[in-house]
Amino acid sequence: MRCIVRAIIMICCLSTASIAYTQKQCEPEAYYDPGLLGCQSCPANSSMITSLDGFGCRCDEHSVPEGPAKCKPCNATELVSADRSICVPRRCQNVSGRFVCRKCPSDYISVTQNFDGSPMKEVQCVKCARGYKADNNVCFKCEGCACSKNEIVIRGICVPKTFLNTRPKYEKTLLHPLVLLDVIKYEYLCTQKDYRACRTLVNICVKNFYLNDLAGPCRLWLQTKLPIIKGLPALIIESSDEKQSWNTDLSSGKNEIKIAVAVYTKSGGLKFLSDKNVISPCHLPVKFKIGDDLSFDCSINITDLTSSSFNETLAPFISFEDNFEALPVSLKKPDGQYVQKQTWPSYKFRRYFLVHKELSAVSNTSNVIYLRTLYIRLRIEKVKHATGGLRLEITTETEYANAMTSSATSSLKIEHHMPDAGIFRGLEIWGFVLGTLTSLYALVQWRGVVRRGASYASVVPLVSAALADTLYFSALISTVHALAAEAGTLPLVLPLSKREESIIKMLIYSSVSLKVIKVVWVNWKQCRSDIFFLDWSLYNSPWRDEAVVYKSEYWKTSCLVREWSLMQTKRKAPLGYTITITLLILYVLKPWKSSLPKSDGYKWAVTAIAWWSSYSIVFLLKWALNKVAGSDAEVLPKSCTALDVSVLVFEEEYYAHYVHGRNDESKEMRTLAGPLAICRIVCSPQLRAVYKQLSTVTPGAGLGVAETKQIVLSKFLAAFIERALDGMSWVASERTFLEKLLGIELSTRETGSTSTLLYDDSNTPSCFAVTWWGEEWTLSTFDAMFYSCIFVATDEEILAALITLILFQLMKIARSWFGNRNVAQKLEI
Repeated sequence: MRCIVRAIIMICCLSTASIAYTQKQCEPEAYYDPGLLGCQSCPANSSMITSLDGFGCRCDEHSVPEGPAKCKPCNATELVSADRSICVPRRCQNVSGRFVCRKCPSDYISVTQNFDGSPMKEVQCVKCARGYKADNNVCFKCEGCACSKNEIVIRGICVPKTFLNTRPKYEKTLLHPLVLLDVIKYEYLCTQKDYRACRTLVNICVKNFYLNDLAGPCRLWLQTKLPIIKGLPALIIESSDEKQSWNTDLSSGKNEIKIAVAVYTKSGGLKFLSDKNVISPCHLPVKFKIGDDLSFDCSINITDLTSSSFNETLAPFISFEDNFEALPVSLKKPDGQYVQKQTWPSYKFRRYFLVHKELSAVSNTSNVIYLRTLYIRLRIEKVKHATGGLRLEITTETEYANAMTSSATSSLKIEHHMPDAGIFRGLEIWGFVLGTLTSLYALVQWRGVVRRGASYASVVPLVSAALADTLYFSALISTVHALAAEAGTLPLVLPLSKREESIIKMLIYSSVSLKVIKVVWVNWKQCRSDIFFLDWSLYNSPWRDEAVVYKSEYWKTSCLVREWSLMQTKRKAPLGYTITITLLILYVLKPWKSSLPKSDGYKWAVTAIAWWSSYSIVFLLKWALNKVAGSDAEVLPKSCTALDVSVLVFEEEYYAHYVHGRNDESKEMRTLAGPLAICRIVCSPQLRAVYKQLSTVTPGAGLGVAETKQIVLSKFLAAFIERALDGMSWVASERTFLEKLLGIELSTRETGSTSTLLYDDSNTPSCFAVTWWGEEWTLSTFDAMFYSCIFVATDEEILAALITLILFQLMKIARSWFGNRNVAQKLEI
């Protein structure tokens, strides 16, 4: 049964839709016949036109019915009666063959029927009663038509002359005369307890920016001597505090702000809106969390907004502790001037408007003023006597502009001004402590590298790296400390202030810029170091006094060169694992991070902690794996021993690293067993002078047949290691604890022609100091700083990780290419 009913309803709906569609296709003088399902023309020459519903014909405006399908037109001397049943003659005269009929005056109406409905013999002109006026042949009540001698008609109402005489005269030219008459009209009606007139007067006062003229639209609020008018809406918020803001104490858990709006309509009604995006995303109401700076830009149609129901005054309210309290509004006019207090009792104005079309008082033109930007500024201060120690202050400001076209842009901006969280105090403390330590260490390093033979200009990269570490770690420690302090003492964890956010970003960017200097200097120095491979099988052969054909045993050198090239970019903690674990930690912490305030500084601190945690994990796992399975750095000494080749690398002019590879049992070389097999050489000035002299001699100049410069230097250094040189010797000395900890030489050892071989209990060859392996701290801090820089700039964790990996790969490729190029040039292979 239900199916049948539904089918019938569906058929009826389709039929109705079909009829309506077909009806629209009929000609203007035709109608639609449902029986024939088609259009039919109205009878010709019968003064009939299509009816309003389109399903029949009717008499036209100047005709009366004469039959079932025929109408009779009235002639020029007749009028159609009110019930459209007969033609009633008018009083007319024949003047020179033309009929001139009488017209009723402006305050009369033409009557065609008697009270009983019978037609009159002739059309009569009847004057409207007192208090009424004629409009479209109908008498309407007219309040201004029954004014006494002591009253004046103003905009359709009678206003007493005494009211006008006691009212101040308006002498300025800001208001259009018609607007001023409206002001007088609604002002008088408001004094007569017409509440709608009072609300209309409020709209005029607000849209004219609270004019302080006593003769303007705000007179009832400005003149204190006037009697109190019951029902007059309040335009200001009474308060002893002269600040243009609303304030309260923040308690625990109050981290969300909801601002509603009251719309005072043209008809005198009130709409209270608390849901978002009722008018537009760029207007109130709005709901947001404390600390979230928001900005919305919307394209609006001025014409539509002018004709909408929201084109009146509005008042903001804040929802706090289940109550709505009024928020004061500060208005900024299109000329950039703020609405001043002057004769108003307070600065705290209640209402504002969206758009206003004003008439110019000078020219007969109109100007449209619209709300360009609505600012909501929140300031939070730390107050000891306040509940919870925090006080919230909200300021609302409206900025207006002139609309030049029908389309304009309106904006809503929510800004927060947070109290300082102690970042600056932390930077002062940690900056002093870390800066002192790192600067002293940089100066000690500089003294050490200068004594090794480096240039005095090396102080620049060393001090730059020290400053970079100071800036980065002082910012990180201060931010983490501020976050912990805020979470532990205040009822609400607030974001950092804009000053603190800016200083943190500046420190991160500065640390990266300074660290780049050290990274470039380290790689440049490593790619220029002198390197030698001493093949002992050549120097200890029966033909050692003959010329050494260096390339005859090239395969040994090639093996060690390949091993050395692999170690050029080895890291103690691979960056790929560090980034992977960092992203995993951040993903796990994502729910906890969502509870933190929206602060770039705090987000960076959490990301930096995740980075260093993952780095520590990778470093410790790598260290443990090296202890169990052996380190990559232990391969080179074993290869040297197996190939009977030693490696000598100069880090500075007077400082070299030696890996002993001689595997025979000669008495001269037994002293290099044990710790001395992996040692550092502090060259004497005499040794370095001979080295320079040999390196500048042209090939074949008394050096032997076909002996290259590299072969000569290798033979010279091999003889030095073997103690086969007259006047040049070396002594062994163990490095002290501080020297091993700081990586520099503190004490002065043998001078003159005696060099020093420094050794310790480490199994890692010191020659890796001229590779990435020996610069782990510099590279690891640079990676962290660069990742932080990209993250702060983009606020994207994955993007920062990707860019950091790309940079690392580019650096690795460049370092490998320049390193291999240096080896090829120095070994002449």
